[in-house]
Amino acid sequence: MTLRIGTRGSALALAQSRWVAARLGALLGKAPEILIVRTTGDRDQTSELASFGGAGAFTSEIDRQQRDGAFEISVHSLKDLPTEGREGLVLAGVPSRAPVADCLVTRDGLRLEALPAGAVVGTGSARRSAQLRRLRPDLTVTGIRGNVGTRIEHVRGGKVDATLLARAGLVRLGLADEAAETLTVQQMVPAAGQGALAIVVHEDAHDAWAAVARLDDPATRAEVTAERATLAALGGGCHLPMGVLGRVRDGLLTLCARVVSPDGLETIEEQGEGDQASAATIGAELGERLRAAGAAELLGTA
Repeated sequence: MTLRIGTRGSALALAQSRWVAARLGALLGKAPEILIVRTTGDRDQTSELASFGGAGAFTSEIDRQQRDGAFEISVHSLKDLPTEGREGLVLAGVPSRAPVADCLVTRDGLRLEALPAGAVVGTGSARRSAQLRRLRPDLTVTGIRGNVGTRIEHVRGGKVDATLLARAGLVRLGLADEAAETLTVQQMVPAAGQGALAIVVHEDAHDAWAAVARLDDPATRAEVTAERATLAALGGGCHLPMGVLGRVRDGLLTLCARVVSPDGLETIEEQGEGDQASAATIGAELGERLRAAGAAELLGTA
């Protein structure tokens, strides 16, 4: 039996799925077939993501077809994976994480501090928008949508002066040189799961589950489990102006989170740590501390 992988058709999604297929092929002796699924988020490139379900715009159609048996495996950017509503599907593999930071792409190669006042930065991410306004309130932030290549072309063509992209995506596409600057995680806390892949398997596809589990990296899984638990505790998804980052070193998990008001004027930060085996609990507790500090009100999820 040839296993099948369902994926979006963007260049990044295909690169990620081909990476997974190659590694499964090395384990199984035969690479899975890749099937392209066109999602709501791909069809609508103008509306804000939050207006039709946030990250679910990129996953719901894939989920439906996977539950219906069109393919056994799906590959996602983990930051796009909703924290709830995935009945019948299992997050069977989280491979070792790619770089987690955000990058600034500018038309003239300018770094963030060198952008002139009023420069237009395009991003469709509420998290990036809020943290950018916190760092540079004198910049003009505007919404743009599209895949990585489209957003880079918006910069080259003069539609915006700069944009923010995940370094992991640029690296996976061989476009790391497009970045004028890689921001530190202190400047801009990443999204929950940023830089990680999610390999999802139908719960009845036991052979696929066993194969995918061999690609799982325990440290990365602990990090993203804690991050997603923090997000879930606040009742939101990746469209919120919130960053959270877990790091595992020698079995110790450290977790930090930042919630910023949409205008960038108010910030709430909390940290936590503990054994990586308790990742979900550490994340949930951090989320509750953020809530107690007023984060839910700031995010509008109270």
